[in-house]
Amino acid sequence: MAIHEVTSEDVLQRCARCGSGNRLSLDTLEVGVARREDVDDGLVQLPPCPACRSTEFLIRAAESEPEHPAPGSFGHLHRLLVGHIHAELVQRGRLHTVLKPKGGSAGKVLMRPLSQEARERWFPQGLCIAVSADEQPRAPGESSQ
Repeated sequence: MAIHEVTSEDVLQRCARCGSGNRLSLDTLEVGVARREDVDDGLVQLPPCPACRSTEFLIRAAESEPEHPAPGSFGHLHRLLVGHIHAELVQRGRLHTVLKPKGGSAGKVLMRPLSQEARERWFPQGLCIAVSADEQPRAPGESSQ
């Protein structure tokens, strides 16, 4: 479920199950996943992979979560991109129905947009994570052999 790139329109995601690369429009994603009576506002459900039909979720880091132990690592950069995607969806109003403000009241969904300083430090070439050639996402149906 690795996120490799975020643009103003879409996200490049690599399926954890089959490894295919999928471009997902931000307009098709929303913050919040219903579980019984509650809606978890820290989750974003991704559409099923076109190649293998696997469904994955992005999980925003909790407010109380400590700094990443390996700054600059793939895990750290991925966490930053997931937080950015979450904040972008909230700003666009792409929220589960239960999370949408009612009667003009302010929404209570926590969001932490990526600061300009973090963009410049960790993503000087744009919101993407460089991956080695053997880790490049494959197109749906492309063999890994």
